[in-house]
Amino acid sequence: MGGADGGLRRKLRVAAAWLLTLALVIVYFALPNGENPVGVEAAARARTEPAEERRLDVIEVSPADAVAGAAITIAYVGALDPEDVRPYVGREEMPVLARKEGAVVARLPGNLEPGRVKIRVASGGERSKPYDIRIKAPNWRKPFRNLVGGFALLVFGIGVLARGARAAAGLPSAHGLSRVARRGTAALGLGALLGVLAQSTTAAAGVLAGLVASSVLAVVPAACAFLGAQIGAASAPLVTGLIDPREGLLVIAVGVLWLGLATDRRAVAIGRLVLGAGLIAFGLQTMRPGFEPFVQDPELLSFVSRLRAENGADVALCALLGAALVATLQGPAPVLVLVLVLAQTTAHWDLETALAVLSGSGLGAAVGALLTTPAGRRCRRLAELHLLMGAGSTLLTAATVGIWSSLADSIVPGVPHEIDWGKRVLMPNLGLHLGVGFALSQLAAAIVLLPLVPLAARLLNRVLPADSGKELARVGDSVRVVRARLLAALSVQQSALEPLLELALHGRREAGRIAEHRLADAHALLEESISGPLSALPKDPEGSLLARLALGCLQLERALESVQSQAERLVDRRVALSAETETPLLLGDDELTLRRLSALLDEGIATVAHALETGSEIDLEAARAREIRMNGLEAHARSAVLAGARDAAAMRMHLAVLGLVDALEAAGNHVYRLAETLGEGNPTQVASIPA
Repeated sequence: MGGADGGLRRKLRVAAAWLLTLALVIVYFALPNGENPVGVEAAARARTEPAEERRLDVIEVSPADAVAGAAITIAYVGALDPEDVRPYVGREEMPVLARKEGAVVARLPGNLEPGRVKIRVASGGERSKPYDIRIKAPNWRKPFRNLVGGFALLVFGIGVLARGARAAAGLPSAHGLSRVARRGTAALGLGALLGVLAQSTTAAAGVLAGLVASSVLAVVPAACAFLGAQIGAASAPLVTGLIDPREGLLVIAVGVLWLGLATDRRAVAIGRLVLGAGLIAFGLQTMRPGFEPFVQDPELLSFVSRLRAENGADVALCALLGAALVATLQGPAPVLVLVLVLAQTTAHWDLETALAVLSGSGLGAAVGALLTTPAGRRCRRLAELHLLMGAGSTLLTAATVGIWSSLADSIVPGVPHEIDWGKRVLMPNLGLHLGVGFALSQLAAAIVLLPLVPLAARLLNRVLPADSGKELARVGDSVRVVRARLLAALSVQQSALEPLLELALHGRREAGRIAEHRLADAHALLEESISGPLSALPKDPEGSLLARLALGCLQLERALESVQSQAERLVDRRVALSAETETPLLLGDDELTLRRLSALLDEGIATVAHALETGSEIDLEAARAREIRMNGLEAHARSAVLAGARDAAAMRMHLAVLGLVDALEAAGNHVYRLAETLGEGNPTQVASIPA
């Protein structure tokens, strides 16, 4: 009955997670968002007034508090000719960045002092009444914390998503994704879908990096998918997005809900996947306001308005500008909007110049992807491929700007002279010309570069080997290198025993941190040896002996890491029991057992290291005696649990100590195997190795 009840409870919790997720989404999208375009409601009210009472008037200014030099949107009514509307701040006329019927975008002068200013519009001989807004001093702390906090959320989200992907993907699904991604076109389509959903190449790169870090996706297919992600993200302004970064908090709530109701590994993996995706989206949403002071800089906009793609140098400059903007804004979608507005409103950018700026999106997307590159050899290689392919994409599209401009003009009917403002959807005519030309250029670049990705990966492996250990294997004496690293690893492992014992006996977390760092150093030494010079050892008894010792040391390392984990759990148990007694002590002779086991383990590692260093014959009888004594101490601790007090707290304490004793005894077994390996080898061979 207990098993049946447990299964029912698990099913009910999963059902509750699905129902609550559905309820959250339904309630969220059923609520009014209250985000209407500037002046829409006020303009609608104004249109209901009689025509003879309608006068030129400013009905709304957004934002109501702006910094000097920022762009503001002025909504008005009563103008007969929208092209004749001129905005003023005080008595100074403001430059117009964009206009449409009922609204005009203007830039505030950069020399305004903080305080209240009056905004007016004029048309013909009529001037509107003043509309007050507040000029505030620039707040650089806000963009700084947005950049730092958003980047931290982005990195954390990628890590959470990678852990969720690793736990959720079984072997069949991982193989299936790998088989699909081996086909370049399938990987390209997967990336395009990811780009459309994420609307950001940085977010798409983060997801791909998470899949690569979790070994669900190989490096080359991920690089192919990133080419497709650029196409998908570029098409985002032309379609309604399915995922808005502003919904990141909702996705985070769903992920936390699943983690809270998780009953098994699969549910936890789903929760981490959703939580990671939400953190990535919210991190991007948090970062974007941090770039506003740079994008709104009037000197930058003045420089942009003078750009023209009239020769090769100008095209290169335009492409570099586009790359910087794409890297800053985390994708080509917002840059496409910005370029479109600037091209339409400044009257200085033609279609070819706009496409030249957008040609830098490949390189910019690759640079932006560096923000989401986790640590690790595979992820570094993926970032290098992104940069190489991004640079190639930019070179191809920049060199063929004239072709795509002419092709877009021939395909799209009409004269590109009007833009219909929308929140994320750009409409003809200039928008359609630019969108078609840009999409065609990106698609062509992806098709050309797709078969080159595997070749580029092989080239990088040859020119920039990912593992320095392999380079070390090609030079020097591999036998001497392996022996020196094994001695160093054994020394570091032995030095970790004292802080591990202090952690277990006295509960000092600082000692646990020291032991963790030392074991991590030993692990790195062993991994470098196994992946590098170990493969270059000679195929003779001497090389075979060192190879077996290296693998034995790695097994000992894993056993010692288990000792650390059990020691931390013992401290956790003692902390949990501290509410019942002021200082929860180890019961019976548990402390003496732990001290004896640690001393025997220390003695065994020291003996193995001495024999390896000097080439002296190891005493196998003494090593076997140490192992028997450790086995006896483990049996004594187990019997103490069975014969101890029936108090529940005491039983839990004994069990926690027994877990640590088992881990120490397992580590002792690995030390004995190392001694056996040394004893089976010829000591003279070890002694002949130069120090």
